[in-house]
Amino acid sequence: MTAQFDKVLASRDVASLYYILGEALCMIQLLEDALSHSITLKKDVRVPYSMPKAAAAVFLQKNRSLTFGQALKMAKKYKLCSDILLDRLAVFLAERNWLVHKCLIENIDNMHEALKREQVFYKIKTIFNTANILQRAVEEDLMHFSELRGLDMSGVRTAIERYYRL
Repeated sequence: MTAQFDKVLASRDVASLYYILGEALCMIQLLEDALSHSITLKKDVRVPYSMPKAAAAVFLQKNRSLTFGQALKMAKKYKLCSDILLDRLAVFLAERNWLVHKCLIENIDNMHEALKREQVFYKIKTIFNTANILQRAVEEDLMHFSELRGLDMSGVRTAIERYYRL
C-alpha cells in the first residue's frame, strides 16, 4: 500500500515560517538533549566511571524520552542546576510550549500581513537564540560539574570554542 499525498504549495511567506519554525525546533531539541545529558550524568551516573558506558547509555535513552517540562521538573526535584539556570529554563518552557503547540495555529493567517509576519518571525528567532544560550549554559554547568569531579574538560572547552568561532 502506498500513501497518496496532495501537493500543497505554501506561499513564500508561509514557507519562510516553516523554515524558521524548523530551525527553532532543532535548537530546542539540542537544548533538550543537553538537559537529558545533564540529568543522566548528575542524577544517574553521579561519579565519573562509576558504571559501564552501556548502563549510562540506558539511562540517557530513558532521559531523552522526557518532555522538556518533565526534564525540567526532574532537574528541579533533584536540584541538578543552579536556581538561576532552573528559573531561566522554566521561563523558556512557556516560550517553547507556545512554539510547539500554538505558534502555527495562531499565526498562519497572519503570514500575508508584513508587520504581523515580522513580529512572529522575531518571536521565533528570539526563541531560537534563547534555546541556544540556554543550551550553552547547561553545557557549561555540566562541564563545571565534571571538573569538580576531577575530569579535565580543557579539550571539550577548546572544541566548543573552535565550533562557535567558525
